[in-house]
Amino acid sequence: MASSSSSTRRLPNESKMVLCDYCTEEQLEALKSCLNCGVSFCHTHLIPHKTTAKLKNHKLIDPVENLEEYICQKHATPLELFCRDDQMCVCNFCTKGDHKTHNTVPIEEETRVKKSQLGETQADIQKMIQTRQKKIQELKSSVELSKVSLIINTI
Repeated sequence: MASSSSSTRRLPNESKMVLCDYCTEEQLEALKSCLNCGVSFCHTHLIPHKTTAKLKNHKLIDPVENLEEYICQKHATPLELFCRDDQMCVCNFCTKGDHKTHNTVPIEEETRVKKSQLGETQADIQKMIQTRQKKIQELKSSVELSKVSLIINTI
């Protein structure tokens, strides 16, 4: 099996492309990364994960260069859950130990919640920006009126 460090190889001028760890000749672009195997696969090399019963249970994600960040350092298993108490990703084994009594949810669920919160925050910030831009415009208008008033009063 190829090492996960090979997934960081890039084609020239392609900064975000993740390459297949199994291609030996021309390395093709990876379609998925497997958290269980710790490698990235192109279409051809991904087929066993779609057809073999044991591999169908593996956790496939969009291709990433830094697969080790998606693996629990303590248990060497995929980080599949989010601990809301500690605000961190955990694996299933972590929920039997340190996070046993904690509120954990699937990462996908927490991702939806966080994206929703981010959208609301962005909308609030946009409103604040618009309010401040309006106030700036009002101040500029006030300054202009003051200049005109000053000119009129000096005549």
